[in-house]
Amino acid sequence: MTARHDRIGPLLVMTVLGVAALAARPPAAAQAPSTPSRQEASPEEVIVSATRLADEVLTAKVVQVLKDDPYIFADHISVGTENGIVRLQGVATDANDLRRAWFLARRAAGKRRVLNEVEFIAQNTDLD
Repeated sequence: MTARHDRIGPLLVMTVLGVAALAARPPAAAQAPSTPSRQEASPEEVIVSATRLADEVLTAKVVQVLKDDPYIFADHISVGTENGIVRLQGVATDANDLRRAWFLARRAAGKRRVLNEVEFIAQNTDLD
């Protein structure tokens, strides 16, 4: 029975010390002055009017990659970037140009998102 008392003694001391420490702390209301809650606080309006330099650099990079590729006609495709999202817009008359432009934009953009809003207009090549 002595072994059991040896284990209970330190546990009892630690419990008493924990309760004493909690009782010695002042209540939470007395610690900090009252601040308005999130719902009571007035909403602040944030207006961002600057463009991100990274967006301009990414747009220039994608445009240059599209111009440098000899296999596509990308004159009717415009590139824009907003908040790191690359957007391709315009018209493509060849399905290969459409796919290749999207592929090159994704490769140039790296891990950023690329939205393909290029409209495909099929041309009737059969004139019979």
